[in-house]
Amino acid sequence: MKSLLLSLLLLTRPSVLPGATQAPAIPEYARAFHRGDYARATALAAERLKAQPADVQARILLARSDAAMGRFEDAYAGFRKALRVDPRSPDALYYLAITAGVLAQTEYDRLLAMAPGSARAHQLRGLSYKAQGRSTEAEAELEASLAEGPPSVGVLVALGDLRRAKLSFPEARAAYSRAVELEPGHYDALYGLGVCDSYAGEHARAIDLFRRALRAAPDSAPAHLALGISLLQTGGTAEAVPELEEAAKLEPRMRQAYYQLGRAYQTLGRSREAEAAFARSRELLEEEHRKDEVQPSVSPEPRE
Repeated sequence: MKSLLLSLLLLTRPSVLPGATQAPAIPEYARAFHRGDYARATALAAERLKAQPADVQARILLARSDAAMGRFEDAYAGFRKALRVDPRSPDALYYLAITAGVLAQTEYDRLLAMAPGSARAHQLRGLSYKAQGRSTEAEAELEASLAEGPPSVGVLVALGDLRRAKLSFPEARAAYSRAVELEPGHYDALYGLGVCDSYAGEHARAIDLFRRALRAAPDSAPAHLALGISLLQTGGTAEAVPELEEAAKLEPRMRQAYYQLGRAYQTLGRSREAEAAFARSRELLEEEHRKDEVQPSVSPEPRE
């Protein structure tokens, strides 16, 4: 991973805008950089900045030269300076993000080398396995992190997510519950706990949890959808409609939001709106099938 990030720092992003007739002239400090003469590139870019302190491209190339010579903290500071001059510079943002990744990877390596059996090291390995889809190894590492202690909300939520993904809802609920005890307003813990309760048919309890989750993250389309579904399950159809409409507004391609809206409108006798919602749900489903005819949808469309 680190070598990949380093290579990205050395690659040049396209700087010619679409429709431009010719590329701008390449300054000598950039030529030196592309020849691999980073010391000369540094000297020339620094000289340019003495004359033109607002030259963002010179500042970016100076920082890239620092990175190429292994001076990543100086490079990070240089990209930050470039952003202070031009906060909307895509090149500065791009290289800053990569440099931050290199610095983070360096610290991760130090952590794993200095304290391989620590709770944080187990957490780091667990999250890395989780990102790779290696759920068994991830769960083992996260459990080891909890055993080392003290308990972490991030570890508990990640563990809950892994258990929920394999439909082990009681075990997932136990992890989310501990996370909520530690941080009562944590969105992911509240949402995960609500999902577990909804699958167990405890919709009244799930409704309370989804409402609490939305207080933490009002723009969460999944929480609005989940709240709407639980309200439908408890007969609160009129209350469900604005939640489902908000989910569809926030995520216009959320197929289930339209399907559940169709159900709600149908129950309320709003047949024309129900027909439109069901039609949109079917349209989105057909688009999914066209994009991926080999792999079936994870959540099959319920029958109307």
